[in-house]
Amino acid sequence: MRVRSGGYSNSAQVGNSECWAIDPTGAFFVLSAGVGESASIASRSICETIIKLLIPHRAQLEGMAADGRPDSRQMLMSSICGAMIRSERSLFEQSESLAASTGLAATADLLFLANGTVYIGHVGNNRVYLLRGDTGRQLTIDHTVYEYLKAQGKTEAELARASYKNRLIRALGMSGGAEIDNLQVDLRQGDRLVICSPGVYECFQNATHLAQLYRTMDPQRASEFLVNYAVDHGCEGDASVICIEISDPGLRCSSLETESRITALEQICFFRDLSYQEMLQIMPITFEKTVEAGVEIIHEGDEGEELYILVEGECEVTNSGVRIAKLVSGSSFGELSLVDSQPRSATVRALQTSRMLVIRATDFERLTLSGALAVKLLWNVTHELSERLRQSSETIRRQGLILLEHGLGGE
Repeated sequence: MRVRSGGYSNSAQVGNSECWAIDPTGAFFVLSAGVGESASIASRSICETIIKLLIPHRAQLEGMAADGRPDSRQMLMSSICGAMIRSERSLFEQSESLAASTGLAATADLLFLANGTVYIGHVGNNRVYLLRGDTGRQLTIDHTVYEYLKAQGKTEAELARASYKNRLIRALGMSGGAEIDNLQVDLRQGDRLVICSPGVYECFQNATHLAQLYRTMDPQRASEFLVNYAVDHGCEGDASVICIEISDPGLRCSSLETESRITALEQICFFRDLSYQEMLQIMPITFEKTVEAGVEIIHEGDEGEELYILVEGECEVTNSGVRIAKLVSGSSFGELSLVDSQPRSATVRALQTSRMLVIRATDFERLTLSGALAVKLLWNVTHELSERLRQSSETIRRQGLILLEHGLGGE
């Protein structure tokens, strides 16, 4: 994988509260913004600690990215999250040594690029954008009061009146054990990634406007331009940017791109009505599986622990040896295995070579432990289970009426 990158900040001329780092190998990128009276110490500590922890393990992490197995993926994401958590611990240690009255805290975004994919660890209100051609997308969600209230269903009018809506609710060092968003996005040749602090993104309208500002500049020039643009358009505080251009994404271990995975997941009841950014948090727990014709995917009576989404091919569903359904592209099976471990009620066998997305119950469970995404997922699960219960109740009621009509019902 070959990339070009550049970074720029006006922190030295303003408050010096932000720090960015690009490791010499071009695999790791970090942007941090300090919070409070010791902001400069906090942001610098985060960048230095993360880079120092990860650089010696680059080859190992790239091996995990190339492996493609779900356990390797989880180990990779755990390593990224672990480096951020360890950097948070260093903040606590420094707070004690400095006897800082308010402690040390900082936001952080860590990007790791390998095998045509970017793996992101995010906490705070910096942002990561993906620019593709003349358009762009915001990949991260701000951890602010505004976004929290928005996730709770507040209207725009209510959000406009909210006090402290721009206040952070998550940052390293803020309360200990910071909750970190893990995201995964597949990349194409020519894609550009932009990591920037609030001082920058508050000065452009949206991700597409950012793409138009970036144009075809090289990453270093683009970084300097975006910071200067922010200063010229009213930014009076710190402003920092890292720009990354994908010259050659290399070979991905999966054939399905992020957009195709999201399209497939949107058909599943548990993942409906999630935002694009929330879908990206699902990506690290999805993996591909190819099954040859005639091979059983699940067997009747076995314990269920995986959800399958058929992307390509055909499968048959049998019960006690009798075919009861035929599955085509877009079909899914095993949803309830994500919430229980009951025996499979049927056997599913590939009729032809088939590709599918798979999500394991243990990985899904981790996403439901905390945060706004967990609330949405659990609500979708509850809604689906209640709907199936209503359908079962209606089926029982109709069967009861049929029995009564034939005089077979009890008194």
